[in-house]
Amino acid sequence: MFARKLFEILMAGLLYLLITLLWFAYAAPEMIERGTDAALITAGFGTMVWLAATGCIVIYIIQKARP
Repeated sequence: MFARKLFEILMAGLLYLLITLLWFAYAAPEMIERGTDAALITAGFGTMVWLAATGCIVIYIIQKARP
């Protein structure tokens, strides 16, 4: 069971890293370059969702680490 848990943690970390890189290296800069109102709102909203998800992940890790 330990190997399965380690695999799940590593895959979740890899997925988070991949989504983060795709958002900040590809999607958000493309939307900002367009400059339309809808693109800028979408880029801002997506960044806020990413920030909220990151905060939730950090809080979850901190709570799980406590004895």
